[in-house]
Amino acid sequence: MYHIITNPVAGRGRSMQYQSQLVATLKEYSLECTTHVTEKPKDGYIFVKQIYEQFPNCKGIIGIGGDGTIQEIVAALAELTCNGEKIPIPLGIFPGGSGNDFAMTIEGGKAAYKKKYKKNMAAITKTLVERISANNTRTVDLITANGEAYLVAANIGLDARIVHNAIKYKPKYGGQAYLVAAYKSIMQHKNIPLQISVIDNGVIKENNHIKDYTLIAVCNNRTYGGGLCIAPPAKFDDGKITLCTVDGLSRPKLGVLFPSLLVEKHAKLKEINFIECTEVRITLPPGLNTEKLCMDGNLFPVEGEIHFKILPQVLDVFA
Repeated sequence: MYHIITNPVAGRGRSMQYQSQLVATLKEYSLECTTHVTEKPKDGYIFVKQIYEQFPNCKGIIGIGGDGTIQEIVAALAELTCNGEKIPIPLGIFPGGSGNDFAMTIEGGKAAYKKKYKKNMAAITKTLVERISANNTRTVDLITANGEAYLVAANIGLDARIVHNAIKYKPKYGGQAYLVAAYKSIMQHKNIPLQISVIDNGVIKENNHIKDYTLIAVCNNRTYGGGLCIAPPAKFDDGKITLCTVDGLSRPKLGVLFPSLLVEKHAKLKEINFIECTEVRITLPPGLNTEKLCMDGNLFPVEGEIHFKILPQVLDVFA
């Protein structure tokens, strides 16, 4: 039995149509399935725990939604194992959200994804079900932040503030909320004093003193935010974290950063650095509890230390 977990508000409300299409196609291939529909944040996490306890012969979980929906699912899946062992349940990803970065990357990138599918959900459904039927999987890494697993990227600083503000502006601005949030966040921008320790296979590579940063991204995937290529060196199956740090920038310099991100030229800026490692520790100064950590589009309050750790080759994804 395959279990489908659907976020009904993903894809601007079209995800329930995707679910119906997926169920029908699975039946065409004689694959049994059942559905679970989320109603509030963390429901995806709760459903996975219930599925594992009540259905020991579960053949796979399929998430319908964006990166945030999938993050809830992988967070629960990662807790089904310990000591870096393989997660016992494979994951299918139906890209039904506004940001589908992992799905796009595993298909060869945003351009290749668009060319192949042309927003044709019937084609996406058929491809996914064919892979499930053939048990065609690819084993990938996960990253944990203080024990909470994610698949794509986590960030703190400017981008997390943009996501936070976009949630407030969505009722008024709809699809333009992120543009409005980006403008407002840049106008209100302030750098964050952070201490970062970088560890690779038990060896400390860097142990910085407190320094101002505009943005920190701890990446398993090259892109986030619907195709923004924040970490070109990142690979989701190399057993490494790709840490992207952006030194403290003034507001005028942010006007240079964002256009360079869009054309993947930001790696040439002297304020941006990439480090490959297996662990990262980020420490916020005492009393700084206003920042948010954004993991695959989901926001978490943070204070004190955030410990990131790679879980290499732990999750099978239908691919």
